[in-house]
Amino acid sequence: MEETAQHRRGNRRIGIRRDNYVKLSLSDDEHALLLQAAKDQAMTLSGFAAHAALGVARQTLATSPDARQTLVALNDAVIALEHLGADLRTLPDPAPDQVRALLERAAAAVETLEDAGEAVVEHSRP
Repeated sequence: MEETAQHRRGNRRIGIRRDNYVKLSLSDDEHALLLQAAKDQAMTLSGFAAHAALGVARQTLATSPDARQTLVALNDAVIALEHLGADLRTLPDPAPDQVRALLERAAAAVETLEDAGEAVVEHSRP
């Protein structure tokens, strides 16, 4: 069996038993986001989800309703821009009204990102 570069949360043979399971229901976009974050940290998807959830529960990962809403808004805007990019790539010969609609979607996504960015800056000031 080939060894992967992903790290588990502990050695199963000598570590703490983890016999309890938590099922997460995620959209495809949320799953992709979580999977990428886990890969970026060289962790398994389950290990990353457990690490993040336990970090919030232990209050070692900072979170608040305002910060969470801001992060959700940023994530939603990023996803919207990704979908917009995919839509733009699939248009062989777009009509002016299609271009106008896509530009309006882009402007709305950019505005959301700008608002969320301003909220993050305000939140991070002492």
